[in-house]
Amino acid sequence: MSRSPSDAPSHFPHWVALGSLAFVLWLFFSNMVPALQEKEQLLAREGQLVQLRKDYDAAIQEARLGVGPNAHFDLQALLVAIDQHDLTPLELCLLHPERQVRLPVGEPGDPTSDPDGDSPAPTGGTGR
Repeated sequence: MSRSPSDAPSHFPHWVALGSLAFVLWLFFSNMVPALQEKEQLLAREGQLVQLRKDYDAAIQEARLGVGPNAHFDLQALLVAIDQHDLTPLELCLLHPERQVRLPVGEPGDPTSDPDGDSPAPTGGTGR
């Protein structure tokens, strides 16, 4: 028994399977590439945070031992002085808020100075 052309199997299931496969692959790669990039960024950020943690731990150890670049600051004496006034550090900060320091015009960091640093140098005398 041979099959007639009307009995030939349909190719519709194959096309549906191939289309579904293509769609799934597109979904996979369109989500995987940004996820890998984000993973790399997170790993880099983790490295930065680990380094900061090491730096802060070293600075805390230096402060406890009284060595390093800030050896002239005695943090324990500062806390004792605050305690002698019957205050906590938070209460002291609330009683004496930080003042804004006004820089003279033209100083680095002054918002009114030229941000690009392209201002002409002052000339003295004859103006030649």
